[in-house]
Amino acid sequence: MSQFLVEATPQVRRFLVGALLNSLGGGLTLPVLIVYLNQVRGLSMASASIVLSWMAIVGLVTSPGIGTLVDRFGPRGILMIAIVIEAVGAASWGFVHSVPQAYAVATVVALGNAGIWPPQTTMMSRMVSEDARQKFFGIQFMMLNLGLGLGGMISSFIVRIDDPQSFVRLFLIDGLSYFVFFLFIASLKGVGEKPVQDDEDQQDDGSYREVLRDRRLIKMTAISILMLTCGYASMDAGLPALLTTYGGLSVSQLGPLWAVNTGVVVLLQISILKRLEGRSRTRLLGLVGILWSLSWVVLGVGVQIKVATFVVACISTAIFATGETIWSPIGAALQNAIAPEHLRGRYNAVGALAWVMASAIGPVISGVMLGYGLEIEWIALIALGSLAAGLSGMRLQRNLTPAEDGREPELAPA
Repeated sequence: MSQFLVEATPQVRRFLVGALLNSLGGGLTLPVLIVYLNQVRGLSMASASIVLSWMAIVGLVTSPGIGTLVDRFGPRGILMIAIVIEAVGAASWGFVHSVPQAYAVATVVALGNAGIWPPQTTMMSRMVSEDARQKFFGIQFMMLNLGLGLGGMISSFIVRIDDPQSFVRLFLIDGLSYFVFFLFIASLKGVGEKPVQDDEDQQDDGSYREVLRDRRLIKMTAISILMLTCGYASMDAGLPALLTTYGGLSVSQLGPLWAVNTGVVVLLQISILKRLEGRSRTRLLGLVGILWSLSWVVLGVGVQIKVATFVVACISTAIFATGETIWSPIGAALQNAIAPEHLRGRYNAVGALAWVMASAIGPVISGVMLGYGLEIEWIALIALGSLAAGLSGMRLQRNLTPAEDGREPELAPA
């Protein structure tokens, strides 16, 4: 990591620090949002889960347009506008008292979030060379998790279920963190503008019709939706409810549990990045599926052993985090490896759609199944889904060149 940071431009280093500070604010609220809506503001578990799904639906509708704007005007300006919207929405969670208010705030947050990820990923892909891109995505993910983990630990000392104002303060701090991120992006002059093309090579901004003709992207997106639904979406929406409702844990224990996730990512990411160089990205997708499936199986055992639920949940989280250190660099790198430059914003918008759709599907499945007391069946479904996504990812290799798959040409199989 130190070598990469030394070789990186000042803009890259500034970008990473800004992302770290922003994720610190997100870490304060991410582990407790659904618990806050359910146990503090009185929304039913199903209603709270559907609010999260509504955010995903809004993102699903708006993300394609964001990709078009990024390709047409460049990512930096779009990102700055989205950050301001997200800041307002994040701070507004603390003033939610009813289901309609929750939907209103969720809409603002979803609009901001949909406008952040495509331009941010596009900016990242253009700030470093193609050879360094996978490493950059991995280090950025490590910084993100470091912020989330620190925020989760801090929040566990601040929030109390019987003190709604403690949550209000938490969401205000989260909103403030987005304004800090805005200042960092605003300082990146000359980065994230639309690439200038020579007159003889001038071409239009492309269209989604051209994007959708890439069958590799369609397959990759379908696999990502399944992988993310059974991964991050279920962790964010279902795990807190599972552990506090059925596992007997208190909300204050969620922060340390998130810190375990962060600790594993921070400790392993750099060494994992070194081991990923020259290896097949599609085979690594299979490994991610196996690790995430195993983590859910371990968790299923943990919720049955009440006296050891927290310890087993920590083990499960550590296994899941190990899979994250592999997924984070290769997922975005694969997507950008097949993206033409003039369509990069749209390709990253499609990648963001995978996250959005997973965020819509995951809370619904977890909310309904946990609401009906089907916690073991839910865990089994998610574990099988993770495994299926990993195996499907391995089959992508036949559709990619050795360079796109991350392999050295001489190591490509006959």
